[in-house]
Amino acid sequence: MDGISPFEYNRIVTAEHFIGRDKEVSKLKTLIKSKKNALLYGPPKIGKRSIVFNALTELQRENVAIEICTIDIFNIRSLEGFLIKLATVVLDHFAETEQEKEYLSRTYIKDIELDTSKGYLLPERQVKHLLEFPECVAEEYKVHLIIYMQQFQDILLFDKPLKAISLIEQAFTKTRNINFIIVGDKRNAMDSIFVEKQFFRNLVTNINIKNISKKVFCEYITERFAAWGKFAGTKEAGEIYDAMEGDPWYIQHLAEICFLLTRDKLTSDIVERGLQHLISIHDYELHNTVYGLSTHQIHLIKAILDGVRKFSKTDILEKYHLNSSANVNRLKEALTKKEIVTFTNKNLIEFNDTLLKMWLKKYFFS
Repeated sequence: MDGISPFEYNRIVTAEHFIGRDKEVSKLKTLIKSKKNALLYGPPKIGKRSIVFNALTELQRENVAIEICTIDIFNIRSLEGFLIKLATVVLDHFAETEQEKEYLSRTYIKDIELDTSKGYLLPERQVKHLLEFPECVAEEYKVHLIIYMQQFQDILLFDKPLKAISLIEQAFTKTRNINFIIVGDKRNAMDSIFVEKQFFRNLVTNINIKNISKKVFCEYITERFAAWGKFAGTKEAGEIYDAMEGDPWYIQHLAEICFLLTRDKLTSDIVERGLQHLISIHDYELHNTVYGLSTHQIHLIKAILDGVRKFSKTDILEKYHLNSSANVNRLKEALTKKEIVTFTNKNLIEFNDTLLKMWLKKYFFS
């Protein structure tokens, strides 16, 4: 909201708005310089793309010799579609003329038609050519190529997802001039690929993304208010942080709303009003999420919010109308697939959307 607000959250965050991520950026830069593959995933809007963008920008500013090709998998539904799109992205990046494009295609892709609209199946020989194509091009141009793959979890929507992932994994092991940055927004889906099924084991390094510290975020909020001639105290900035439980996207969003509501000085009352506005803005999404839940799924969510962790006890099954232990397991699986919550290895349960959690607890179940 340039010219209206000093906060930035609805796009890649840069410059003075990019705070508290020095360790993640440094680790990603080190991996790229060492020609190793990187993995970043977590709840939506935690800052994955901003970390990647700022790391790549710094590397280019430092004159590190890399070429970057980006592929977003969100609208692809087959291995063939993925490979054709990847080949097209690589061709468009390197070939400056039609003659150059024709040369690369004829030399390395052979007789494969790069047209995703036809939806045809490729024979194994052509799949192999396309898997090897980026490495061939990187070798041809003698470059260190970074392939940045977004929405990686959407491979699970392919016709034969495990086969597709396995083939892509095999391609990882054969590259010498290419490294990959893998990013995913669906936390549980990514867990199923990299933790449960253990694909890409020892081939990628996970960059763990934690919440930005309260101190850093409070300083940022107070400084941004001050830069625009308004006052926000540490206490009120902390209330914004706590209301959103450290979620960086929602903190920036709420801070912007509070800024617009503030004439001179931010108060606790303004923060509360800001929360009401935030909920109103996202009202449709919140209701739509709950609309897609069954009654038993809602009962399990209520139990989670009440702090229950042992759901199979007889009194818990009766109190929350969960029926049976087998039903609880089905409900947990359903909520996991819907990306509502994550059941961690430490027997913790985390909501993947902070505002949804707050809205459920404060309004839906009130």
